[in-house]
Amino acid sequence: MMLAGLLFVTLAAHYYDDAEPGRLDVRAEHLVETIPADTDRPLRVLVRLGDPLPVVAAAASLAVLAWLLGRRRLALLAVLGPGLTGVATTLLKPVVGRVLKGDLAYPSGHTGAATALGIVAALLLVSVVPLSRLGQVLVVGAGALLAGGLMAVGLTLRAWHYPTDTVGGFCLATVTVLGLALLLDRFAHRLAEP
Repeated sequence: MMLAGLLFVTLAAHYYDDAEPGRLDVRAEHLVETIPADTDRPLRVLVRLGDPLPVVAAAASLAVLAWLLGRRRLALLAVLGPGLTGVATTLLKPVVGRVLKGDLAYPSGHTGAATALGIVAALLLVSVVPLSRLGQVLVVGAGALLAGGLMAVGLTLRAWHYPTDTVGGFCLATVTVLGLALLLDRFAHRLAEP
C-alpha cells in the first residue's frame, strides 16, 4: 500500500501540468499496440463498464452480496471504496493538471474504479474461501491487477489515457480501498472492545 502511494505521488509530480507522453508512456503504448486489433470491440465495452452508472451498479451488487454473506464491513467497503476512489480521482485531476486531448487525465478514474471493484470482489472472495495468508494476498493482488489491468489496456488502446495515468488510478484505488479496509477493521475492533 505504501509503495502504491509513493508511486502515485512520484508520477503525479513528474507529470504535473504536462500534456505530452513520457518515455514510460511511449514504451507502454508500443507494448499495448501489439494486442490484436480484433480485441477492440470487447475492450470498448470493458471501458464503458468504468463509467459512473455501471460502477455504482457493481458496487451496490457487491455490497448486497457481502451483506447477505454476513460480511458487514465488506458491504460498507463495497460502497465507500469505489466511491471515495472516484471522488479522489475527480479532485486530484485538476491538482495534477495533466492533459490529454484537452481533458484532465491523471489519475484515471476508470482504472481507479475498476481496481477498487476488483479489490473489493477479491476481499469478499477471500473472506469466504479458506486460504493461507499468502493465498489471500495473491488473490487480492490478482483481483486488483486483473480488473485494473484490463481497464488500463482498454483505455490505452482507445487513446483515452496515457499508460501512466492508468498506473496512477490503480495506485490511488489501492491506497484508498486498502487504507479504508484497515480503518474499518480498526474501528470495528475498537467498538468490540469492552
